[in-house]
Amino acid sequence: MRKVCVILVASLALAATCMGQTGPTSQPDSGRIKPPTATSTGGSATGDNKLEAMLIAREKEVWGLIKKKDAVGFAAYLAEDQLYVNSQGVHSKAESVKGIGAEGPSDLTLDDWKVIMIDKDAAIVTYRATPKAEACGPEPVAERNTTVWVKRGGKWLAVFHQDTTVASGK
Repeated sequence: MRKVCVILVASLALAATCMGQTGPTSQPDSGRIKPPTATSTGGSATGDNKLEAMLIAREKEVWGLIKKKDAVGFAAYLAEDQLYVNSQGVHSKAESVKGIGAEGPSDLTLDDWKVIMIDKDAAIVTYRATPKAEACGPEPVAERNTTVWVKRGGKWLAVFHQDTTVASGK
């Protein structure tokens, strides 16, 4: 068994060495993936302001549906494999849709938008949401929200969403 482990470790080390770059390229940045940049205005270094504005609009539409407790409309914005993560755990699309009927914000402020275009068919949208719901008590509880949107079959769908309660003013 020990001999097998030694051979396995040696093979992995050799493979890692062989896969390394053998020499400098003629262009220092060739082959490197450049990280996307985010802006707070809905624009990015790619200049695709219309797409980013559309994604922000979709987030606002989703919140409008949550406020109205429109489960059917809400579900139409979610991918079948969508996941929602909050302090209570990880939730499937079915659980997410079921959850909007329980409680919804009576008033809502959305601000501090940032959009990161991963590529032409995927983006991350992050923002602050301050819902005022009966379940939250008399004071609104601010959250940082993040949604991953992907374009599937020509339609932008949310595949992942998370929210995190934050301290006042953050």
